[in-house]
Amino acid sequence: MGDESLLRAGACEATKAGKLPDRRPEHIWGGPGSGEVCAVCGKTIGAEEVEIELQFTSNGDSNATNYHVHARCFAVWERERRHGDANGHSLPPGSNGVIIPGRERHTTNRGKRGRG
Repeated sequence: MGDESLLRAGACEATKAGKLPDRRPEHIWGGPGSGEVCAVCGKTIGAEEVEIELQFTSNGDSNATNYHVHARCFAVWERERRHGDANGHSLPPGSNGVIIPGRERHTTNRGKRGRG
């Protein structure tokens, strides 16, 4: 299996094993790695790497759960998660129609501009 195939398998397994939800997160932040373990590949996210933090809430519950993933692992998980999704992408479009994921900590994917 190639590197991409391993990541795809890891993303699918993380979802099946309940290590990562299979739905769109309520909030997405990005920044330098914080030393957390990636929920997709299981490797530590170093300070020299880009980390994506995903926040999910449970069915209207106020308790939130955060997951940390490498930027590349996030891209693979997102592609696998939305495979077959009719809208083609889970993140909202930016003001010019371009998909803009959260670029820095304390941004969200709520609203039309990808910032909260």
